[in-house]
Amino acid sequence: MIQFCLIVNKQGCVRIKRNYKHDLQSEGQRQMEREIIAQCLARNNKQCSFFYHENLTIVYKNFTALCLIAGITKDENELATQEILNAFMESLVLYFGQVSELDIVFNMERVYMILDEVIINGSVAFTSKERALLPLQLLDAGS
Repeated sequence: MIQFCLIVNKQGCVRIKRNYKHDLQSEGQRQMEREIIAQCLARNNKQCSFFYHENLTIVYKNFTALCLIAGITKDENELATQEILNAFMESLVLYFGQVSELDIVFNMERVYMILDEVIINGSVAFTSKERALLPLQLLDAGS
């Protein structure tokens, strides 16, 4: 199960955060997020894109100005999670064109809609980019 999903910039500022497990204390959760973000941003391209942190497996994917991070349970497949992160980013690229940090900041509700189409309640819902963008296309057609 996916515990959380984060989108951070290269300076470590969280732009998007979705928690699928809500049993952590807020301060403990923030401290854990800071440690995970620092560890993800400190790793170089030659290192593996997943690692273990406490009782979670952290899977991350660096893109040009953004880093997508997912915390998963030990029984979840790391490579499948990395493919989910890729599918999510490809959906963003398909919708926004070139995805920048400003697209994320100024269209946060749309990014959350795409994320919620790909991952529902910590489980993978749709990996099709076209299917993930369908609610936004309907929303855009109505306005």
